[in-house]
Amino acid sequence: MTDELVPNRCRYICPRKQRQCKMSPSTSLSLYCMEHLLFDPDLDEATKESLRIPCPLNPQHSISPHDLQRHIRKCNQRPRILGPFHRPNCNSGLECDNHDDYSTILQDITDEELQAFIIRMEAIHDNFVKEPVGNAQTNFDCYLPHVNVDELGNRSRKHLQQIGSIIASLVQLNLLQANTCFVEMGAGRGQLSHELHACVKQESTVQFVLIERDHQRYRFDAHHRRDHQGPSFERYRLDIRDLYLAELPSIKNSQSEKHTVIISKHLCGGATDLALRCAVDAQRNSQSIQAIIIALCCHHRLLWNDYAGKEFFRRLNLTPKDFSLIRTLTSWGTCENRHRMTQDGKRSTMDGISLQSSTSTSTDRSTYSKQRLFSVEEQENIGLKAKRILDWGRIEYLDENGFSAHLKVYVSKSITLENIALIATSLTN
Repeated sequence: MTDELVPNRCRYICPRKQRQCKMSPSTSLSLYCMEHLLFDPDLDEATKESLRIPCPLNPQHSISPHDLQRHIRKCNQRPRILGPFHRPNCNSGLECDNHDDYSTILQDITDEELQAFIIRMEAIHDNFVKEPVGNAQTNFDCYLPHVNVDELGNRSRKHLQQIGSIIASLVQLNLLQANTCFVEMGAGRGQLSHELHACVKQESTVQFVLIERDHQRYRFDAHHRRDHQGPSFERYRLDIRDLYLAELPSIKNSQSEKHTVIISKHLCGGATDLALRCAVDAQRNSQSIQAIIIALCCHHRLLWNDYAGKEFFRRLNLTPKDFSLIRTLTSWGTCENRHRMTQDGKRSTMDGISLQSSTSTSTDRSTYSKQRLFSVEEQENIGLKAKRILDWGRIEYLDENGFSAHLKVYVSKSITLENIALIATSLTN
């Protein structure tokens, strides 16, 4: 940006883009626009407050004090209660369990402390955690009847192969039945439900409910809005943290006994724990949850406050600080994608594209990084064991609350490095 300011425009410099605001000054008292009036150094605080105040719902934007009540009624950040099924924070952990995040714990501990902790962590894994069940099936195209997978690009094909594997697990558990409500948590564009619809499209008693907190463009469920026969689709823009599943209209208002199956493809971080807590609570209240199938990912984004497996950690005398270290180590489980070299000297990537290796080798790592203490293979092994410990806490949480749960390798690592699914079936249905 140049030092010259454009005349007749707001003098505020937008910090992210480092350019002058394009709005015009809206009062003779200031050279700033109304939105940036609070940043005018030439105005006293009393004058600023009489003209503009931060929005009480979201301080990132400002409003006229005379317009406060009307703005609160229409502000996009206002709390919205969608119905009896929308109960803020109903799936959050107990407030007494809240602890600091320890986000820099890997940098704060010494090399010796880290090595001792990893020895302890590996012993816990080997003594308590059962390895994920393997998947003998390799071709999932038969569960995608209306898609020619071979004509798709590599990225799209891998997404569909994961979806096909999840549908295969539903078939193996005999869950594709009439009078079933499939609840897709963290649905995104809803592709999983869209492909599953093709397998049950003749069943008018099947319903799909899509839960997603963000706005999604080009949604797959838009293809089913005008369908007058077959399964129905409902979408709720709602955080899983606030979902009281037993009061969901598709479940509560069912005229016949309807089973509920919770599904998700890569439910990120703590959203998995919120979904599990939501399912357990619904099972206590409605006894309608038949099964849960969630493809796991992003363990490094987990927070102790949301984690469902706290009792497992407490039983093993693992503290919230230990949890934060284990969570941080999970990122090592995918370092194969960044460092491992193939025999031809090329580096494989998530999208299957081979890139020429640089002059550095996998042993050339920063001396300030804790990863320098371990080989690439050891890093991956440590990261995977950290992931499985976190997952096993979830397994025990479900086993203690009316489910029989296990982990399963649902696709190969060549399709995705996050290739583990959590599968649980109800003991009462």
